[in-house]
Amino acid sequence: MKALLLALMLLFFLGCGDVSQKYTTIAANTWIGYLPLAYAHEMGWLKKDRFILKWTNSLSESKTLFRLGLCEGFCATQYEVLSDPQIKAKSSPYFFIDQSLGADQILSNVPLQELKRSPKIEVYLELSSVNEALLDAFVKANDLNASFKLNDTTQDNLLQMSFKKPSLIVTYEPYATILRQRGFFLVGSSKTLQPFIRIYDLFFGQKRVASHRVRLLYMSFLKGLQQLQQRPQYFYEIVKKYIPHLSYEEFRKELKGIRWIQKPSPMDIAYLKSQGFDTSKLLYP
Repeated sequence: MKALLLALMLLFFLGCGDVSQKYTTIAANTWIGYLPLAYAHEMGWLKKDRFILKWTNSLSESKTLFRLGLCEGFCATQYEVLSDPQIKAKSSPYFFIDQSLGADQILSNVPLQELKRSPKIEVYLELSSVNEALLDAFVKANDLNASFKLNDTTQDNLLQMSFKKPSLIVTYEPYATILRQRGFFLVGSSKTLQPFIRIYDLFFGQKRVASHRVRLLYMSFLKGLQQLQQRPQYFYEIVKKYIPHLSYEEFRKELKGIRWIQKPSPMDIAYLKSQGFDTSKLLYP
């Protein structure tokens, strides 16, 4: 009898282990462009296809989870991956999400002309992320010669800070709207800096992740995006807990800073290739 019970217990625990291994964990931060995945999570589509969504506080947190093997894929721009050779070596881009056309922004607590006269500028950003690439583009575009002090922080922390010295904040939606409402000046964005930078958001996965699993995730993303486009008010009601500081009207306005990419153009793919990415695992024919 004891032998039978032990055998049953062993089968039970082995079975539990198999179930957990069937789930694929993905990470995404609070960028407004990832909300179709949040919608898919809230609707139960991800769970149905055995995906676990980890909603993170920053781009850096998503990268860390992937680097430590705590998720099989994550949403990021190409710059997060380019800044980390370890992640670039073990990941591949699988599908495009969007292109930022104004939703990534640089704000300041002083007007641009005053900023240009400042010998020292405090900069608040997420290091080793697209924030750094956007800052570099802004400095080149405005020919700034100031001394910059870089302060690594999260977007949530920015909302708690006070800024007395001339400062730059490199941010993105939905945080940019909140900060502008508090009096910060918009001095640059992924739209105005297009000659210097092109920002794509993609899903990156481990190279060993089965493509059919990623395709299921992609289909859920597309379903979520379709709901956003066809029923924006209902979509907002489902995901507003992820963007608690944005009204429906602000939400609709800020989405104008994004170009959704349901099928990338040859130019989109060529740009990724030019940055050294292997595009062979992209889901598109």
